[in-house]
Amino acid sequence: MRMRSNLRFIYIGGANEERRDLMQSTETATANSRPYLALGLTFLLLGVGYANPWPLVTRPPAGMWNGQFAFEVLNLYALVVFLGWAHFFYAWQGQWKASGRLTPLRRALYWGIVAAALILLAVLRKWWGVAVFSLVVWVYNIAHFIKAEIFFAGARERSRFYSPVIAFAWFTLVLFQAGPMGKLAVAVGGSVLLAVALLVAGDWRVLAEGQVRLPVLTLFLLGETLVWTAYGQYMSPAFRVGIYVFHIAAASFFHYLSSYFFASGRSRLTQPWVIAVVNVVFLCAGYAVAHTGWLRWASVWLAPEWFTLWVALHLVGSDLLPWWRRSVARSTAQTQLIRERI
Repeated sequence: MRMRSNLRFIYIGGANEERRDLMQSTETATANSRPYLALGLTFLLLGVGYANPWPLVTRPPAGMWNGQFAFEVLNLYALVVFLGWAHFFYAWQGQWKASGRLTPLRRALYWGIVAAALILLAVLRKWWGVAVFSLVVWVYNIAHFIKAEIFFAGARERSRFYSPVIAFAWFTLVLFQAGPMGKLAVAVGGSVLLAVALLVAGDWRVLAEGQVRLPVLTLFLLGETLVWTAYGQYMSPAFRVGIYVFHIAAASFFHYLSSYFFASGRSRLTQPWVIAVVNVVFLCAGYAVAHTGWLRWASVWLAPEWFTLWVALHLVGSDLLPWWRRSVARSTAQTQLIRERI
């Protein structure tokens, strides 16, 4: 009886230590990414993007939402694009270094697959059209955003926290009144049913246990969908685009800043002043390309109409590298096992 009591004590003590370690790692990761500072600066950047009186680009992105961009919204989107290239610079630099752990052949194969992905994405962009392709990419980008925030928060269980992606996809369809989503009954009824389904599927439990606050974003998006659905009769196409760009910008700025805070000081390139300089360089480069005729050849990279192609490639590359490394590790382990048996 005493032994059983001791074992129970040891089990509970071990569980408590594991829980304490997880909480400490979560707090450390959260502190490193400084989410509240990132959120505060995101609000400030949104205001700067809207209020900036100087045009960052000279025309709306070709093929995107029939050019329904107000001046302020276009400036905000351009800011997302230019600062996004600074984010790409760090992301691709990190992936290049990470791929260096592979053998030369497997590293070359990985980058060959990335190049093939770029061609496939360009074909899809041509086939679907820039507007539809961009909407799909921005929904995919929310999945990337969620994955990064979960990583920054130090959460171990990551498969249950993707309801914001579903909610944002629904928000996108309803906002742009795709197919039957233009009908009030479908949009309202679908939003309520989706909210109930996601709560039952696990969001209620996650929120009640305080594990991750991402389901708050899910419910916010679905509640907001209901608001804009009710207000839809008063909205112009440009107003709908403005709402969507606001969400794109908020998610993008928060992700950029969280990434920088998480990586800050880990190398010479991630010193705060270097990060600031890199962002200013890309901001100036984007402005120059938009306003200088002899730099138009660089529009395929820095012009807003091409941005979602490079966002998509960034997302594919980010998802592909961990999968590729796991595949290589499995292949290596199987080869080693065969050799041992021989």
